[in-house]
Amino acid sequence: MNSKPHLCEFNPTVIPYQYDVIKDVRSFDYSKGNLEVLLSGSYGSAKSILMAHIAATHCLMNSRACVCLARRALPDLKRTIFKEIIDHISEDLEEGKDYWVNETSATIGFRNGSTIISASCADKKYTKVRSLKLSMVIIEELIELNDEDMQFFLELKARLRRIPGIKENALLAATNPDAPSHWAYGYFIAEKINTRHVYYSNTFDNPFLDKIYISQLEQDLDPKMARRYIHGEWIEIEQEVVYYQYNHEQNFKDDCYQIDNNYPIHLSWDFNIGEGKPLSVVLFQIINDVMHVFDEVVVEGMRTADSCEELAGKGVLDHRTNYIVNGDSTGRSRDTRNIRSDYDIIKNYLLNYENKHQQPIKFEIDVPLANPAIRRRHNLVNAYCNNGQRIRLFVYKSAPTADKGLRLTQLKKGGNYIEDDSKSFQHITTAIGYGLCSEVFRKQKKPQGTVVL
Repeated sequence: MNSKPHLCEFNPTVIPYQYDVIKDVRSFDYSKGNLEVLLSGSYGSAKSILMAHIAATHCLMNSRACVCLARRALPDLKRTIFKEIIDHISEDLEEGKDYWVNETSATIGFRNGSTIISASCADKKYTKVRSLKLSMVIIEELIELNDEDMQFFLELKARLRRIPGIKENALLAATNPDAPSHWAYGYFIAEKINTRHVYYSNTFDNPFLDKIYISQLEQDLDPKMARRYIHGEWIEIEQEVVYYQYNHEQNFKDDCYQIDNNYPIHLSWDFNIGEGKPLSVVLFQIINDVMHVFDEVVVEGMRTADSCEELAGKGVLDHRTNYIVNGDSTGRSRDTRNIRSDYDIIKNYLLNYENKHQQPIKFEIDVPLANPAIRRRHNLVNAYCNNGQRIRLFVYKSAPTADKGLRLTQLKKGGNYIEDDSKSFQHITTAIGYGLCSEVFRKQKKPQGTVVL
């Protein structure tokens, strides 16, 4: 047995809720209607492998079956449940003989005429699925679907029971818990409908998880987030502000920070253009897993080269230590104001800068291929503000915008899970999150698609 078993190795009795779900799908009285299942599980609770197994076996057991994989964004779907299914069947079935894969459209065809197709709703064109005839729907990360996106869920549900002769007609949705105010909680949990079944799981249910992984989760999540993402609880977390664990009285130090040259100085950028959206740079050190945010550059209308000049003018480039450049991954490709990328400009400036010691700066650019997920970034910053055991983030008086941003940044009203970037102070908090995520990934030595220049 292993944590990622192939099709014929899969043993659902190792994690008991998996067996209960499979038994439910296979023995449900479908004369009562379509079965709807919510897999409400915490991080690492093995929801994806279970859905992959159910989708694959449904297709193998029912000729001409059609399973629709769904997620808000198609690229995310391809990287997760679609890949999970291919990995699950590839050891026991022969590609080109037993099944065929189209990576572009994220479809899988089986020799018996069954198919797995994919659908997404980021474009808000919910009715495009009305032509589908389905026998099963698999939805990953259900909480990504906001109130408006619920129509996508309902449209997919209405496509079930369109293929004659197939008994199983089920919708399975997997998600981490969210706030009870999310529509999924009301639909699956609050309403008591006999065709809607909920299965709960938590991180500790999976015996294959590395204890170090669980310990790291406990370090990186504040107490309330741990209740959600480790123990699997649907609980309300105050969302008036994003960084609800930041407390000015505890996290702000009204004095000057003394730079320790035994540790590198991080320079983290959030690139912006437009009124009320200043280019923002945050300066920090991390010492013994404590983040010290000690300075900032926040000027509206400033170009990338100007921000480098501002840093030099502050004297922060003149220390006898190493420098690490972090920040927004979009700056790696190009900059709308220059023919070179933002990081090309930064790199060129630092290479040609001679500090007061008349020595070249020792630096590296550590920027991910893609920015970390917004929730992951918020959760990590909150955990460093206070994880219930210790405070690991401090802001000093030379970074007043960082203090204001951590106190006041909110989510955009009525939108998807994104920050309200209309407030000028929000962007410096994004720079903090980018820098912290890069350093934590580096410390954990996990491959995150990071490019070091």
